[in-house]
Amino acid sequence: MIKILKMTQDGFDHYMLSAIKNYANEKVNNGTWESKDALSNSKKQYALLLPDGLQTANHYFYSIFNKEEKIGYIWLAKDDENKQSAFIYDFEIYEEFQNLGFGSKTLDLVADKAKELGFSFLGLHVFGSNSRALHVYKKMGFQITDINMRKEL
Repeated sequence: MIKILKMTQDGFDHYMLSAIKNYANEKVNNGTWESKDALSNSKKQYALLLPDGLQTANHYFYSIFNKEEKIGYIWLAKDDENKQSAFIYDFEIYEEFQNLGFGSKTLDLVADKAKELGFSFLGLHVFGSNSRALHVYKKMGFQITDINMRKEL
């Protein structure tokens, strides 16, 4: 049985250790940042988004559990551009639990949680290279709202 529970401070601290590095790597792999600046850029982005860490207003962090085993995490927040919308900043089902339907079930739980919090919409960003996630999000009813593209010269 899948459930989402508020992330603990220890869970948040552990999450931050990998999140900053993973985000930097994604930005480099997708050609947005140069590798020499990526870690610094990522730290700056997280510091701006989360000035009070886990206690930052309008940011919601959840650990995802299957029964009693932690299988991932999800972070959503009030969208700065549309106050009726929650935005998923980060979402991961750990690799050994992928392709078992946990991602879809988690998105359903998060949609319910977003409604409880008073939101009418749920948005997210997915890197163009992440075709597997893009497929899941489309399957779950997310629609593309804008697309950034680039061409290597």
